[in-house]
Amino acid sequence: MGYRKFCAAIVVGCWGLLLGGCASTPVASLPPATLWQDAAFDYQPTRVTETRETLFTLDPELVRTLRGGDTLNAPTHRRLERLLSRLYTKEGMLLSYASGHTTGAMQTWTNKRGDCLSLTILAYAAATALRLDAHMQEVPVPLSVDRRGGLDYVSSHVNVFVTTDSEIALHGQVYGAHGFVIDFEPQPGSRRIGQWLTEEGILARYYSNRGTEYLVAKDHQQAYAYYRAAIAAAPDYAPAYTNLAHLYAGQGLLAPAEQLLSHAMALGGPSYAPLRAMQRLLAAQGRTADAQHYADLLARRQDEDPYHWFGLGVEALAQGQHAAAIRALERAAALTTGFEEIHYNLGLAYWRNGQRDAAGKQLAALQAINQRDPGVAVLARKMQSMAPS
Repeated sequence: MGYRKFCAAIVVGCWGLLLGGCASTPVASLPPATLWQDAAFDYQPTRVTETRETLFTLDPELVRTLRGGDTLNAPTHRRLERLLSRLYTKEGMLLSYASGHTTGAMQTWTNKRGDCLSLTILAYAAATALRLDAHMQEVPVPLSVDRRGGLDYVSSHVNVFVTTDSEIALHGQVYGAHGFVIDFEPQPGSRRIGQWLTEEGILARYYSNRGTEYLVAKDHQQAYAYYRAAIAAAPDYAPAYTNLAHLYAGQGLLAPAEQLLSHAMALGGPSYAPLRAMQRLLAAQGRTADAQHYADLLARRQDEDPYHWFGLGVEALAQGQHAAAIRALERAAALTTGFEEIHYNLGLAYWRNGQRDAAGKQLAALQAINQRDPGVAVLARKMQSMAPS
């Protein structure tokens, strides 16, 4: 399911960089004198050239092909089918996934590739052009860390949810009414309903990703300008504060970096990045007791996070470690309800471990939640076979 590929946010260096993030409860803003370090980075607003309007602007030819004929007057499911026909074929996506560079809708279409955030922006803009009721959303998924060039990239996941009033037929497969998720890199858990994001929230994620690209390129002035723009677009977007704190720490601005991380933690959200970054920042200063406090908080949060255990279980299952997968997935199941993919993977782990009765109970739980979940048919077929494989 593309579990190791990701979407939208970073955390770097020994702490990591955040790509993407989720909306959270607003808290009081930091005073500008505390937050900004304009002189240290020769701040100039004109360094940021993209706007919300340019981010979602589509290629005119794409708009013409989407709206051809009497499409705008067609029922919702017909307009959605038109959109999907421009993005997918029977063989898969017409666009390719490419991490490392976030682009706006027009450039993504021109390039025919993009990272998860880029592809989500394009799909949303195209859906809007067809007057569909589309929403960009951030979906909780197991934490994924990719280490490249000495930096840790920690990504969140975004996709597009389109409200529908009837079933959708695509390449011979029928999808249920009420909602359709367009997801270019599905991950465990990404089919669940997420946190709907505003265009400003997506703009903040775009700016933060671009800031990280400049940070990796060691263009600290550009990175600062983009992180500053991300915070201005969505003051409650915690990962931008964490990424800016990394930039500050790299320039020896340790006290402001610590303040930013404290603010990011106060904003909340599911990311471990501010906790991990604070622990490492304090440890690097020799503040052992303070660093241990945040290490303990991080461990406690992981222990109480079903997505942490779900991710461990899915990975263990892929490696054939069935007993370890069962332990992790049982812990995930104990921490949440109504999570189809946990029941499917736990049932599969039981079945592969020879625990047929336990597997049957997970199949029953999956059927009770959603009879039409594709995992029901898959698990049922396996249960009917003579022996696990």
